[in-house]
Amino acid sequence: MKNKVLKTIVVIAMIMIVGLSSAFANGSSESSSGGKQVLNFWYHSGDPERDAYFEAYFDKLNESQDKYEVVYTSFNFADFQNQFQMTVMTNTMPDIVSLGFSNIATFTAQDSIIPLDDYVDQLEEYEYIDDQLIEGMRILGDGVLYGIPFSYNQEVAWYNPQRFAEYGLTEAPKTQKEFLEYCEKFADPANSRYFYSLRGVRPYDSLVAWLWTWTDGLGYGGSWFDENGKCILRDPAFAEALDFYASLYKNHWVSGDSVNNNFDQIIAEFGSGVSAYIIHNSSSEATHVQNLGEGNFTAARVLANDQGHYFASGLQPNVFCVTNQGDDHDYTGAIWLLNQLMSAECTGGLSELVGSVPCNTLVYEQPWYANDTEMLLYMSYLADENYYQIQNPYWLPEFSAFITNDMTADFQAVMMGDMSAQDCVNSWADKIDSYQASYKASK
Repeated sequence: MKNKVLKTIVVIAMIMIVGLSSAFANGSSESSSGGKQVLNFWYHSGDPERDAYFEAYFDKLNESQDKYEVVYTSFNFADFQNQFQMTVMTNTMPDIVSLGFSNIATFTAQDSIIPLDDYVDQLEEYEYIDDQLIEGMRILGDGVLYGIPFSYNQEVAWYNPQRFAEYGLTEAPKTQKEFLEYCEKFADPANSRYFYSLRGVRPYDSLVAWLWTWTDGLGYGGSWFDENGKCILRDPAFAEALDFYASLYKNHWVSGDSVNNNFDQIIAEFGSGVSAYIIHNSSSEATHVQNLGEGNFTAARVLANDQGHYFASGLQPNVFCVTNQGDDHDYTGAIWLLNQLMSAECTGGLSELVGSVPCNTLVYEQPWYANDTEMLLYMSYLADENYYQIQNPYWLPEFSAFITNDMTADFQAVMMGDMSAQDCVNSWADKIDSYQASYKASK
């Protein structure tokens, strides 16, 4: 009987593996179509606008030459990691993937993407990729370049001028204290109208910016660590900052749904007039156009503290990576495709469409860029001596899961009164210290 059960399990396992291999057969570039070598590109955070853009771009690219046929596949951000892990297990990885900055450590740790240092001379527009972003990639890779940055989203405030006019306001709040005053003054729970939409799910960029700005980063210039290498989050100043931010929900100065609001919900509240002001990043501009219409929303700097300093998460570019197909694999086609993807033509068009900041400086010469007021605002951050980049420790393999899961659950617990702010930041600091110790021990 045991043998029969074992045989059944083996058969089921084989069927699953065959099924997975079939499902992800489009991952490998070994097949060909009409004499062309098939190259597969997976995009990690698709939506209708980006999908339409890439499909049109690759249609044109495929028609322009007779050597390669590029196949485009996209995924929701939340689904991508599991789908890509499946291709790693079944040895059916696509040739090139785009990744969010927070995912790089995970995939370098499992050796599923290759170093590009030996291919830099073959990358035609490499010299035009912003030096700061290349340096950031090398820091993340412990000195090794594992991907080419192509765009990033700048943290920014968005507000509705028409709603502001109703409040007698002509500009966005400049400081955190002014912001808190507006949240209290203009909260109208009886009519479901509020000044601000708070994000309770995956709140990390806006929440971290609030904490570091309120505390002025304790004077560590955006680092999570003090001079002894210990996480600074357990300092009581961070607990105070968290208490003030959670009070927005506790005092009913934001919607009752805020505790469960994710990106889609805060954008919907802003777009429907429930709120007049949000803090998100440049990537939501296209959605504001759809919801409110061109000219009915405005971008502004994020909030400053009493010292005039404002903090936002350090540049976290989206990245093109070449997958690891083995030492004996011919990567000529993948490098050709990488050249097309990182070009000013490709990334410039994408940035114009979705409002992301391009990493290829040749895009700065494109007419749309010079006339885009929001883009000039995003770029002005880097020249402002009062702007500090928060140096999130994305080199820690656990950090991505930490900001998605731990920060969400604990922040929600603080808002609901189930956890004190001090216990919350103590827990976060303990975890970050543990992750950092493990990381250092592995080197």
